[in-house]
Amino acid sequence: MSEHVDYVVAIPARYASTRLAGKPLAQVGGEPMICQVCKKALASQALGVIACVDHEAVAAALAPLALENSRLRVCMTSQKPRSGTERIAEMLGLEHYPQDLILVNVQGDEPLITPEHIDTVAELIATKNADMSTLCSPITTVRDVFDPNCVKVVFNQDHFAQYFSRAPIPYERDNFMAGEVTELKFKHYRHIGIYGYRVRTILDYLQREPAELEQAESLEQLRLLHYGMSIAVAITERPPECGVDTAEDLARVNQILAAQS
Repeated sequence: MSEHVDYVVAIPARYASTRLAGKPLAQVGGEPMICQVCKKALASQALGVIACVDHEAVAAALAPLALENSRLRVCMTSQKPRSGTERIAEMLGLEHYPQDLILVNVQGDEPLITPEHIDTVAELIATKNADMSTLCSPITTVRDVFDPNCVKVVFNQDHFAQYFSRAPIPYERDNFMAGEVTELKFKHYRHIGIYGYRVRTILDYLQREPAELEQAESLEQLRLLHYGMSIAVAITERPPECGVDTAEDLARVNQILAAQS
């Protein structure tokens, strides 16, 4: 990091995943996935890492790592939160962090996230004075632009987000309406789901009614844009390969890690 920033990493992890049962305990690189994610966070410059879990088995899996490293803490949350954001907010109600503290939200199913990604998001929110910070990476394939599971982002000249969508944005009118699309004429960016924000922002966010666009797209970050908050976006040329939602994702992540070792 070019500038020293004090921040904490919060890692929400939900045990009862619908598409991959017991997901935080899925074996990644020979150990539970939640341990892999926490190790990546511990390798960053964060002051500390707090895993927000909802199952005793996940807490038990993290116990040896927490004993080895005093920067890692485990917070037991309930099964009520519907999202990682809500789970972090529940943790905040228990831990009482300062309102101005920067938190970086690293999803518990992103074992290929890097310490550099985490540090970048923390530095970005501090230097841009934004309400939130996040990452994106260039899209190079037509398939990804039209894939609703690949969330796109557009931003202004100061790298503040203007919109996030599952639809193709920007829409290349002449190109996309001409028939079968074989190449992209303009720049497109995939949103990477890692967020930086201050404690007060996440608590404020949850007090506000969901926005219509947020519900239409099923994208939480649109609530902040709806209420006039700012989201700074940095481009990374080295995005994490993939998160883990399914058994197929898990196999792919393990193949990537095996090739790296």
